[in-house]
Amino acid sequence: MQDIAMLMPGGLVRLNGENEIVYLNPFAEQLLGYAPGVLIGQRVEVMLTRASRIYFQTNLYPIIALGKLANELYLTLQSQSGVRIPVLLNAVRQEDASGEGFLYLCLIPVYQRRQYEQELLASKQAAEQALLRNDELMVLQQQLELHQAELDRQVTNLKQRNDELKQFGRIIAHDLQEPLRKINLLASVLEQEPMNQWTKLGQRGLKGIVRASTRLRQLIHDLQLYFTFDSIRSADESVDLTDLIAQTIANYSSPGIRFDVSSLPTIVGNRGELLNLFGHLLNNAVKFRRLNVSSVVAISGSVVSQNRYQTTPDKYQYINYARIVVSDNGIGFNNQYREEIFGILKKLDPHSPGIGLGLSLAKKIVERHQGVIRAESKPGQGTTITLLLPLTT
Repeated sequence: MQDIAMLMPGGLVRLNGENEIVYLNPFAEQLLGYAPGVLIGQRVEVMLTRASRIYFQTNLYPIIALGKLANELYLTLQSQSGVRIPVLLNAVRQEDASGEGFLYLCLIPVYQRRQYEQELLASKQAAEQALLRNDELMVLQQQLELHQAELDRQVTNLKQRNDELKQFGRIIAHDLQEPLRKINLLASVLEQEPMNQWTKLGQRGLKGIVRASTRLRQLIHDLQLYFTFDSIRSADESVDLTDLIAQTIANYSSPGIRFDVSSLPTIVGNRGELLNLFGHLLNNAVKFRRLNVSSVVAISGSVVSQNRYQTTPDKYQYINYARIVVSDNGIGFNNQYREEIFGILKKLDPHSPGIGLGLSLAKKIVERHQGVIRAESKPGQGTTITLLLPLTT
């Protein structure tokens, strides 16, 4: 029997009733790194890690006491040099002829098992994560399909609206222009008649017809421009806003107005539309200046980072914007109308010049550049217009 223990490819340890080692085969001694006979008489705890000592006392002994046999228990031994050795342990309790009990431990090193368990655990975790990602992808796919359906609905509505606007533009261009031309023609004929043949009331009425038809002609022209604006657009290009503002200011310079312009960023946009945009803004600043006060229009710029998604909830992507501020010390207006001033044909003062389309067109240009325009004002203290325009499209 002892010869077999000497040759077996596993460790064999025999313990007495005091848990003292009374025998180790050569495999066990080599596994633990001890010289032959060194461990004889020592307690079994000397070859166990701390956790395995606790497990040995709380699990192995109760199992042996119940059935005298334990199979495939996982323990970690500790060699003389401190190396941790994972093993599978089979144990059996036997008694000799005198009735003394001995515990036989068979130790099988399982260096690869731990690695396999870790790999299996990693594979399981990877599979669980893949399933989780798959569930997330399915949810995202469902959301994408819903968004796609909503987008298709919005595109369809926009197409219908665009078709209606084109039809409205044709009505303005032809159906309204024709009767207006006849009114102007008749008014011109009447103006050629000797005025002394007209009563004062008739003269005033004729002048009123001429003024109204002239204003109506301008209104139709501007509305036609507004509603056909989307169909006419040249390619975007790099636009130096400092140069563009300087070009715009040249059309509004006068002795009573001072323009203070700081260095402005360069953006990618439609140069013609941007000239139109700042033309409307500067025109308003000049048109609504205070009497007997030196007018100052300040234009400053900076680069800021903002979320490009303006209406989509819980969606974020920060990009760089040119922040342009145009402020004046003009007559201003009640700030409660800061949204209304961008409406089509909206005029806070019905007696002011123009038809109230400039800021509507300005907003349209800003939105076509995926930007934002805001206004703040106080009566008698001036108005500040803030623009956010993406640096790139």
